[in-house]
Amino acid sequence: MLRARYAAAIAMLASSTASADDAPAFTIGSQPTWVLLGGVTAGATVAPGDRGALVGGEVSFARLRDASFIGVYGDGYYDWGAHGTYTTAGIEAGHSFLGLDAGLALRFAGDGTDVGTAARLTVGLGMVGLYGRFVHFWEGSTDENVVQVGLVVKLPLWAEGN
Repeated sequence: MLRARYAAAIAMLASSTASADDAPAFTIGSQPTWVLLGGVTAGATVAPGDRGALVGGEVSFARLRDASFIGVYGDGYYDWGAHGTYTTAGIEAGHSFLGLDAGLALRFAGDGTDVGTAARLTVGLGMVGLYGRFVHFWEGSTDENVVQVGLVVKLPLWAEGN
């Protein structure tokens, strides 16, 4: 009789063991998440020549895990100092409240298009980030180096875990 009870208990446990497809019972730390963010950016070109205000939009697609992120971004904005439109796109990465992005830059002003590179350091708190950006345009540009400061506000548009 006792032997039958042990056999029944073992059979019940064997049929309910976890498999690789089962979700974990609990997790320590955050779950990895893909997120699409969109928002607005505003600021000013502060050096060297064509100083003026700027305003535009930005979108990011990133992988979040714990306090770190890595992804891609793109933005576009109008700069009243340069009397033209800028677009930048590239990769972004960060940890905690610091973020860094770098990529290509285009400036559509006057009669032509300037091509260059851009890098930006952002200090963020939630959905709001303060940034400083350096853009270097290649030969033939009127202002080869541009320094900008600003504020970006991005909201999650879509998220998917794991």
